[in-house]
Amino acid sequence: MTMRDAAIWLVIAGLAIRLAWLVLVRGLFAPFDLGEASSAVTALARTGTLADAFGPGTGPTAHLMPTTIVGAAAVARVFGDSAAASLILSLWTLALLGATWLLARKLFERAGWQPAALIGGLALLCLLPGHIVQEAADFRVWEGGLATLLALANLWLIVTLDQRETIASQPLLVGAALSAATFFVSPTTGLAVDACWAWLALRRLPFRRTLAFAATAAAALALVLAPWVLRNAQVMGSPILLRDNVGLEMALANYPGALDPADPLAESQARMQAIHPNDNEATQARLRAAGGEAAYSRALARETGAWIRANPLDFARLALRHYRQFYFPDRWQGALTNWEAFPTPRIDMIRLVAALGLAGLLVGLIRRRRFHGLFALYIAVAGLPYALVQPVPRYAYAVWPLLAFLAAGLLVGIFARLQARGRTPMMAQ
Repeated sequence: MTMRDAAIWLVIAGLAIRLAWLVLVRGLFAPFDLGEASSAVTALARTGTLADAFGPGTGPTAHLMPTTIVGAAAVARVFGDSAAASLILSLWTLALLGATWLLARKLFERAGWQPAALIGGLALLCLLPGHIVQEAADFRVWEGGLATLLALANLWLIVTLDQRETIASQPLLVGAALSAATFFVSPTTGLAVDACWAWLALRRLPFRRTLAFAATAAAALALVLAPWVLRNAQVMGSPILLRDNVGLEMALANYPGALDPADPLAESQARMQAIHPNDNEATQARLRAAGGEAAYSRALARETGAWIRANPLDFARLALRHYRQFYFPDRWQGALTNWEAFPTPRIDMIRLVAALGLAGLLVGLIRRRRFHGLFALYIAVAGLPYALVQPVPRYAYAVWPLLAFLAAGLLVGIFARLQARGRTPMMAQ
């Protein structure tokens, strides 16, 4: 069997595992309730308006970017809540997942990795179900799957261009457009991608071309964001640049009760019940009284900002905890997914791959292996925005493929060294 055949069979096996999970939880032909994204899809399909993310009657929304919402709503508008609609979205998610796995392999192949490490990384991605809820369900309507695929496309192009003696203008135009699209789908992932493009430009381009590329990328982003900002100005009452949920998310994560809770899960759930409007009639009433979700989020931002200014060291402590949890989630965070079964084994898988992946990254940096600096930059920046909020496992999917391949590279390297040591005495005899 060739390496290509092995890769194809691994992808087929991985997709079969996710398909079996969908059948097991009766989700292949039935809709999932995936929180605010599902509510927004339903409202858009029925009314043609992006609204009611927190429940019927909660009004226009900019709680999340519209990209995956629009696609899912188009399916729902044609097929309703039927089995056909659920099947189409399931197949879309599986296709997205397969493309992500193969593109991750292409990225590390382009970066010069050994075939054994490529197969090992693909095996970890395909066979470990640590993120199975996100991969098979959440990415029907949430943006993390598409954002990860776009991020890998950006990284592949960056690695490809860095291997060329000279970098022409045309692929840089493609890069500007691709980075803008990634930022629009997921601003946090887009920020990490933009840092990687800066890594390439500052190392490989003359100063004037670097400025020209930055201006082109900024113009592409402005063109992509303009319709969204204009829509928000008209519908939301203010020109919201990205999303209006920053105040809400920061308030959920930064308050006195978050510092040393006896039961972190119970504390997190209590905080959600106290201030989060999703399917929460009491909080929805406060949201309406405040003037809508944007005004409600701004009020929470002011309240949280006042607490942060009064308690900067406590805030710094929470921020460091959140940043660590992005890569190494606590076991209780396994309950912060849309499937309650086996939370601890899933979190343990994520933590193990992260530990091995970051160890492999560190080894590569120490040995000055090519592109490990790029991978380190992407992984480090991807988690920075989530230091301000309470991360959930879905957020960290953007770094999952890289960590899996870095983990495989470490394990293959260790195995090769052990093999070499085992052969040395025999050769001496």
